[in-house]
Amino acid sequence: MEIIQMKPKVLSQKIIAHVSDEFARTYQLPEDHQSVAFFSVDNDDSGYLAVDDATKKANIRVVHAETFYGGSLCSWSKYGGSVFIMFSGPKVADVRSGLGYVNDFVEKRTALYNFDGDTGTAFYAQCIPRVGKYYQELCGMEEGTSYAYLVGGPIETNYALDKALKAGETQVVKYWYPPSHANSSGAILAGSESACRSATLAFVDALRYATQHPFDI
Repeated sequence: MEIIQMKPKVLSQKIIAHVSDEFARTYQLPEDHQSVAFFSVDNDDSGYLAVDDATKKANIRVVHAETFYGGSLCSWSKYGGSVFIMFSGPKVADVRSGLGYVNDFVEKRTALYNFDGDTGTAFYAQCIPRVGKYYQELCGMEEGTSYAYLVGGPIETNYALDKALKAGETQVVKYWYPPSHANSSGAILAGSESACRSATLAFVDALRYATQHPFDI
């Protein structure tokens, strides 16, 4: 089966240079953060990885990030996409820089995939050599840790995750029980870069087998 790339897109983005005190209170912004940026992407996984990447390079903190129920096909707006992500920074230049890194990651450094052009077999599998501050905090990973981000359909993904865990010295630091908000399932596996790359390759190979043989046990 041929692996086909599906490029994600940032659908909308906005910056508030100086938020009101009530807005800051509602989102519990850090006291020294006066600026926020938020964006939507048509694939939630790419949005999460993009903002984690941005936290390595810009002086920002992720305030809120959540997948929409049902994903982009059930969005309330043509700009809503599959996820809403907001981050804050001390100055408008900080959040503007963060958005720049988000756009660069989504446009050039990530992709969703499927087998043989069938979007019903879509999956996300990417090895990240160094975790950003967002996933350090959310998943309890140490600075410098690598991780494999693995997501797909619930049945084939859970079959493939076991194969991925057997492929290298990794551990589950986040797991999405099926069905997730987007009706998928998946996990973040942490470990060395080589272990995470091995896990990612094993995950894709097992997904391919599960997709080709849906009734084999």
